[in-house]
Order: sequence, then structure tokens, then C-alpha cells
Amino acid sequence: MSAGSCQVYGSVSGEDINSYPKYTGSPLLLFLADLWLFLCNIFYLPCIFLPLTPWPCGGLDELYPSLANIFDICLHCVLFVLQLVFLVSLPLFIWLPFCVYVLYIVTALALNTLICYALNRGIPADGLRSTEDDFSRRWNRHEDEYWIFLNGICVGRNWLQNNVDRISRTFHRPVVGVHNKTTGVIFDIIQCLIQRCLLYATNDVRDCYVLVRRALYRPEVKKVVLILHSQGGIEGGMILDWLLDEVPQDLIRQLEIYTFGCLANYFNNPYRDTASCNAAMRYVRTGDITGNIHNRSILHIEHYANKRDFACRFGVLNFDHSKPQDRRENRFMGKVLVSPASGHQFNQHYLDTMFPLDPTNRFTREPREGDFMDTDVIVSRHNRCEEDRPVTILDAAGLLDAGTGEVDGTSVNSVLSGSAQNMKVGLNMKLKMHQMSRLWLYRNGGRPVS
Repeated sequence: MSAGSCQVYGSVSGEDINSYPKYTGSPLLLFLADLWLFLCNIFYLPCIFLPLTPWPCGGLDELYPSLANIFDICLHCVLFVLQLVFLVSLPLFIWLPFCVYVLYIVTALALNTLICYALNRGIPADGLRSTEDDFSRRWNRHEDEYWIFLNGICVGRNWLQNNVDRISRTFHRPVVGVHNKTTGVIFDIIQCLIQRCLLYATNDVRDCYVLVRRALYRPEVKKVVLILHSQGGIEGGMILDWLLDEVPQDLIRQLEIYTFGCLANYFNNPYRDTASCNAAMRYVRTGDITGNIHNRSILHIEHYANKRDFACRFGVLNFDHSKPQDRRENRFMGKVLVSPASGHQFNQHYLDTMFPLDPTNRFTREPREGDFMDTDVIVSRHNRCEEDRPVTILDAAGLLDAGTGEVDGTSVNSVLSGSAQNMKVGLNMKLKMHQMSRLWLYRNGGRPVS
């Protein structure tokens, strides 16, 4: 990746009391807006699967030609053809007698369900856990942490197991996967539209909410890490709303959220008090720091996105903070780390490129020249376009501050010094992507100090 080809957007500061969240608007208007957005980005649909290679993690990569992966891909191809034919045939067969028409629909849906059962079967009710072996038993035990993963579209049992195993090897923690069951790529996309427009909560949303809530209330757990991919970002946004409704503030601050290829159209993270909100509004208008402008309920939210990934263009990147906002436009809370790459598969296109493993597939290796985490980044202005106030170091070091941490007992300074955080600098700050990523500090069993 070329220097400066990657971008980081800080979370939005301040609140506009005259605006309303887009997701509270008319479901019909939301659907029409999503349909238009879908059509505008339709040529990026193949980028969900491209590039097909490489496969640095072998069988863990979704498109690697293992028997299990080939079986899943073949079933998805069959589902795609059946669903496409079914949807096209619905208006053509409307002339049939009512009972025959209904029987046709029921038969088609039953066949779809039967094929999907082959993909989704065998998931335990309490979630799918990462594989444990002799190597993982030697990891440092992080008994005060609980890691949860919620998958995206087109994921059956095989790919979910590979996802949680890849997360576990990257960060040296046990991971519990909550299964967002696939119904085939076309029906999954339709379900995403319904969830975005109607805030419809499926069973996996409820299951994941219960799991996160229980973890937050466990006295021995001091940190809950929720990793979301694709459609899981939509569902994670709803889960977060429910948690903000019910869980005490001191507990919910133990939650950290990291998304990849997020399809959501909003992500909430309110201020904890009016003073912080007012300080942030003053900072947006004048650039003056008069209080804690980052005092939000969730301390750490990061969104990782590939610029040519259809899901990101349909989701998180549609709410690019450098664009002017209107009254119907959402503000996506959390910093956004953008790669110019293509691809939507969680292991192959995100973790393999952003958190690459060494040849043993047991440790996350250090960044090399050309890696995503080694690139020089553009710290992008997230205030409105009509304002020419330059980005300050606090923009980068507030919600863009990854903190410091330890990896295998060795202290790692991943960000700028505290004295530098009060200096105003322009847009030409030279920073590496890994300095912006808090999640990077968790690799190989490390943990941020803050």
C-alpha cells in the first residue's frame, strides 16, 4: 500500500440538537434511500469475494479450496440461483390460482431452509467456542476478559468456526462466536435491508445481547470485547442500544467494540453528561479545549473498512465524516480505519491483511513495509466541510489514540506522548496505522494499559 493511501476518521465530536437520527425516520424513505444506495454501488458487489487469493492462513481462509470450503461455496451458489429464480418468478406466476401460488412459495422457502440447514447445523445454544489445543493452553490466561464474535452474511458453521479460531490465534484469547445464521446471499441482503429500515431483531441479536449483558455483570470480568463483522455490525448497533437502555454506566464502560466491513447505518455512543457534550460542541466551533470532549459511554469503538468493499460503501463508509451532513444523515460513532483494498471476507480480506500471522499461523507478525498497519495515514478532518479549522493532535489522540500496551510483558508505546497531545498540528502529521489501532495492542496476548 502506498504511503498516505490509508485513512483514519475520528469519531464525530459534539451533537446537533436540530438533527434527528436517520434510523428514526420513515421506514419507507429509509428503504428507498437504501435501494438507491445499493444501485449506486452495485458494481462493487463482486468485490465482496475479490480478490480470490492469496490464502496465507490456508484452510482458515474462506476461499481456500479445502473440502469444507468447497462444500459451503457450492451450497451458496445453489442458493443464489434458486433465490434469484424464485424472486424473478414471483411476479410472473401471479396469474396462478391462489392456492397453487402459495404452495409454490412454501415449497421454494422449504427447499431454501433445507439447504441452509446443511450450512448452519451443529451450533451449540451457548455459542461456538474457539478451538483449544496444547499451544493455546500455554497462553497467558486473561480471566478478567470475555471476547465475543458476531458474524456477518453467508456464514455457516464451518466459516464461523474458522472466524473464531482466527481471532483466537491473532489475540491469544478464547472467543465465543454467536451465530447469525445464513439464509443465502440474496435473502441475507434482504434481511440486512429489513434490519436497517425496521430495526428488526433476529434471534441471534437477542442471544448475543444476553451473552454480552451476562458477561458485563460477572464480577470477575473487567473487560468485554465485542467483535462484529458485516451484518453483525447492524445487529451490534441494536445490541448496543439495548445495553445503553439497561446496563449501568460503570459496567458498560467495560465494553469495547470493534467492527470489520460494517453494514450498519448508525452506531450510537452518547455523552455521559451535559458538560462533556457542551465542551465538545465548543471544540467543534472554535477548536478550544475546555473539558473532556471524549467522555462517552463506550470508551473504545473502532471500525475497520476496505474502501472497495461493497458492504463498507453500503454501510460505514457511506457516513464518511469528511462529507457535509444533512438532517437525515447519521453520524457513525467510533473511529474508522480505512484500507484502499477490496474484499469482504472476514479472515481472508480483513484479518489476513490487517493482522497478518507469521508462517506458523500462531502469532501476529510485526508490520512490514507495504502492510496495512505499516502505512503512513492521512488523519482526516471530521468536522464540516465549510469549516477550515485544522485537525489538532487531540483529534488524533482522543478517539484516535490507541493507548499504550504490553505484548508478552514488553511495554509498547504506540502513540504520541502526552505532552504532544496539546499541540495543534496540521493535516501533515506522519503517523503509522498501528499507532491508531487500539485492537493492534491486543495481538499475541498483549493488552492496552488504559
